Amino acid sequence: MSDVVYAIRISHLEYSGLKIMDIKIGKSTDIDNTLRQYSRGNRDIELLDMWTPNPDKTLSTAERGVHAVAERYAYDKQSEKFVFLQGAYQEFAETVNMLLQNVGREDLTAESASSESDDVDDYTGTTPSVIKVLGETHDVDSWADALTVGVAAILRDVDDHERITEIDGRTRSYFVEEGRQSDLFKPRRIPDTNLYVETNFSANDCVRRIEQVIQRYEYDLTSFEIFTQEN
Repeated sequence: MSDVVYAIRISHLEYSGLKIMDIKIGKSTDIDNTLRQYSRGNRDIELLDMWTPNPDKTLSTAERGVHAVAERYAYDKQSEKFVFLQGAYQEFAETVNMLLQNVGREDLTAESASSESDDVDDYTGTTPSVIKVLGETHDVDSWADALTVGVAAILRDVDDHERITEIDGRTRSYFVEEGRQSDLFKPRRIPDTNLYVETNFSANDCVRRIEQVIQRYEYDLTSFEIFTQEN
């Protein structure tokens, strides 16, 4: 599995309508093993959120950054354990979501399966220059641009645009209709549609989102090519 910074609720209680949560925030290279370790002492644990580091951040750097954010919202702190009151945790998580990529267990499973395949390309540390989708060639200058342009090219070739909104993660939407773009962290309008796409993704995730859209509309993945240059 991928490296993640996690937030695990290890205990909670309610007193006079006030909800208090003890949350452990740390880093892990195997979240399943980490959860097993915590569950030995407490069966009531709950994995609340996971974040993967940005391409230019190490796991330790990302963890320190999340701790710094947590200190702004937590009522108390003891090493890696933070005490949050009521909605303070949600505010903390939403802030971190703007800085790091929030992922679910199924995202990590899919990424792990992909990384085990010899023919999977790694686009980390590169910048896209040209993408070719369904026979059309487009110049692009960023991964957010590649994602938006690539998806727009596919949607121009189909009638059922709403089907794309079925592609999402466990805790976040990837594509939403106009009016719901506030649900996304870094929304960008898809040209010639009333849809918005989330662009808060790594290079590899941008490519994966395009491939998901291609497969959703039953096109062949060979109809998609991307050309990059080293940063």
